Amino acid sequence: MAALGPWNFGERLREPKPLDKRLNLYVVVPGTQYHSLARPEYDHNLVINSLTHEKAREWDIFWCFILDSRLSDDLRSEKDLLAAAQQSFQTADLFDIEDVPGHEMLAEKTGIRTLADLGRYRRKDGSLPRLLIVPARIAVRATAEIPEEPVKNAE
Repeated sequence: MAALGPWNFGERLREPKPLDKRLNLYVVVPGTQYHSLARPEYDHNLVINSLTHEKAREWDIFWCFILDSRLSDDLRSEKDLLAAAQQSFQTADLFDIEDVPGHEMLAEKTGIRTLADLGRYRRKDGSLPRLLIVPARIAVRATAEIPEEPVKNAE
């Protein structure tokens, strides 16, 4: 199974490489949709590009990390994610990796632990994307339906 903290995303597939035929599941960190009192570093939103209508489908998972703290942590559409990834921001002089919302998850899932590690994502003008989208190299089989209410996990 593929999981993030206390949440389970579905059955892991053997081929983790993203494929065009699969749907997209974006895990946005931090987020307000899924919250754990015991593990707040795993708070996230899930954004999908299609519903499955109770039929299991294959999904490529993408990590989405908010780098600019002024960006909303309540992104809920693929269009908003892609737009935020195209926008950029200039870091303040004293900006450090701890200023990145969700920097613990960023380190855990990508190995980015210092500001220098973000260098490969800097643009020609020295800015960074407001939202960093990276393939998780995890694919799952799951269903996606409209959630009734945000899930709060007290564990």
